[in-house]
Amino acid sequence: MSHGYFSYIRVSTQRQGQNGTSLIEQTAAIDRYANTWNLLIIKRFEERETAAKSGRRIFLEMVKALKAGEARGVIIHKIDRSARNLRDWAELGSLIDLGIEIHFVNENIDLSSRGGRLSADIQAVVASDYVRNLREETIKGLRGRIKQGFYPMPAPLGYEDAGAAKAKTIDPVRGPLMRRAFELYASGGHSLVSLAAEMFRLGLRNRNGNKLSKNALHVCLRNPFYIGLIKVRSLSEPYVGQHKPIVSKHLFGLVQLALSGKRITRRVNHFFIFRRLIRCGSCKNLLVAERQKGHVYYRCHTPGCLQCPVKEGQVLDVVTDALKKMQFGDQELKDVKDKASNLVEEQPKIKAAKEEAIRSKRQLIENRLDRLTDAYLDAALDRESYDRKRTLLISERADLEQESLHLNTSSADIPELLNKFLELTNSAYLSFKRGSVEERRELVEIVFSNITVDDRTLIIKLNPPFQLAHDDYSGPNGAPSRDSRRTNSAWISQLIDFFHTGGTVRERADAHSAADLKKEKDRPIALAS
Repeated sequence: MSHGYFSYIRVSTQRQGQNGTSLIEQTAAIDRYANTWNLLIIKRFEERETAAKSGRRIFLEMVKALKAGEARGVIIHKIDRSARNLRDWAELGSLIDLGIEIHFVNENIDLSSRGGRLSADIQAVVASDYVRNLREETIKGLRGRIKQGFYPMPAPLGYEDAGAAKAKTIDPVRGPLMRRAFELYASGGHSLVSLAAEMFRLGLRNRNGNKLSKNALHVCLRNPFYIGLIKVRSLSEPYVGQHKPIVSKHLFGLVQLALSGKRITRRVNHFFIFRRLIRCGSCKNLLVAERQKGHVYYRCHTPGCLQCPVKEGQVLDVVTDALKKMQFGDQELKDVKDKASNLVEEQPKIKAAKEEAIRSKRQLIENRLDRLTDAYLDAALDRESYDRKRTLLISERADLEQESLHLNTSSADIPELLNKFLELTNSAYLSFKRGSVEERRELVEIVFSNITVDDRTLIIKLNPPFQLAHDDYSGPNGAPSRDSRRTNSAWISQLIDFFHTGGTVRERADAHSAADLKKEKDRPIALAS
């Protein structure tokens, strides 16, 4: 065995090792101790890692070298520098049992005696308990921040840190790119590998400026932080964050289905306009398109279902008639645009009123959450009922946050959105008549939300606000009279309100979320084939 000694110094974090004086002070104290007792230091071990967890690489390397007889013993600054968990302290105890000397500079303890070992054991247990208590207090503080709506960890990709006890802010560059990543994956046209390559091409980079790995992208797409929720493993339920969401709950849900393999993109050998768009009125399953003797039929394949097949030509007639009824006459279109311009000017007042209504609803939910918590603490509610009711209230609060986010749409964007809608609505009939098979299908997906066959009747339902344009048709050739419902200010106001709360013409998913449109306008249209 060598007659020399090792020295071991440790700091808890890399920052302490780089910026602090702890390592220097520990080294100086060990050198003074060695000179005082004439101990020769032959090798120094330095570690930048917490002693609260076992398995430190350099510590274990030192223990292995001591057991191999490479040194007579080791000099350590303090007991809590060597171990703050009982497993590592047991390693040191095994070294003492082997006759290896352990010297602590700040503790004058004779580890060769029973009393000295007991004293050291007590100090090690105290150090371990200190770490355990510190961990519990830290976790308690983190949970408190999370319950307040603040994420106490580094911001996920697409967000930026704004400081302690402040909500994360959307990164002006990575934020829109992350939303695009969700949209592309929800479309079903990308795997995680191809999506990572595509997003790198579009400019999305990780913190180090490199391409996102498949696993990193998967973690991002699974993270509910992007819809305004904070979820951590140590808490059983998510909390509504103070940060603004990047994607809608609907889009996030589509991505989760895709990640779970429940939205499978199958190879299409034959392209049919209404493939997987028509449902059976009896069993609610999708009809299957088939080509028989030069004609395309949509047939229900559910065993025992008596639904009659429907020809594609019949569906085309009904769809074409519905699109034709959405057309505007020249004078009618001019009247709608004129009245829309006047109504857009009133949007700031309307927006302010809605914001106040949202604030009132949010305060009501907060009060209900407080009362619910009091009831649980008073044992008036069991844990299961408390969790169920609290989850519902949190979901309502998340919906309000999403609605509030949509209200932030600039009023300056409304005229452009409205003009796009009017142009699309007015040209839908001719576009469908003249378009290719692919263009026809795309138009059907934009305009229609549901097509059902019930016995020999086709029942169609349009996406809002196309349903409004169809229902308020009153002329024989797409040219209603000047005083028709479609030039009525109330109807135009509903259109503006739809776009002001986040509705878009091109996104079928967002069209489904226009819950504030009148219920009577969402009824199906039955047309006999």
